[in-house]
Amino acid sequence: MKYHALALAAGLAAAGSAHAVNTLNLTDSVYLGAFGAPAVYVDGFTVSSTGTIDHSLSFDILTNLYAGAGVADVELGFTYGAFTLTFTDITGLSANIYDSGNALYTSFIPAGDPDFLVLPWGSYFAAGSYTLKIGGTATGSLGGMYTVAAATAPVPEPETWGMLLAGIGLIGLRLRQKRARSS
Repeated sequence: MKYHALALAAGLAAAGSAHAVNTLNLTDSVYLGAFGAPAVYVDGFTVSSTGTIDHSLSFDILTNLYAGAGVADVELGFTYGAFTLTFTDITGLSANIYDSGNALYTSFIPAGDPDFLVLPWGSYFAAGSYTLKIGGTATGSLGGMYTVAAATAPVPEPETWGMLLAGIGLIGLRLRQKRARSS
């Protein structure tokens, strides 16, 4: 079992809203909802048969935001001596986000484990409609299972950057005055 994926899902579930596990066919489409910032989202999806997964999870972004997200294969099974039985597993897990024009917006990358994919650091999303496409092959005796978790943060307004620069400038001015007095 992938403990880091379960820990991520459990932590985000405790911090925000969690949903029930959704059972999908190999080629289903689901609307996840509309998201602003800050927001936390966690959901689980099972595929009840083996074969090639082609899921389209659409969502809307209400305001410009930064997002961090992960998609993780949840492998369930057990090993007894030389005998292994895998209930759920997905090989070749992939996750890509497409914009409303169906152009590739960003791809998830492995986070040290091919069964745990994350958005690149600093992923920015403008307000609009997007689709998360999940691919891979469900190979477990009962199909496959994966989790999707995301957290969003607002994009700082220009006034925030202005106040930060003004504050740094005042600190520099104060240090310069202090240096002038000591010499």
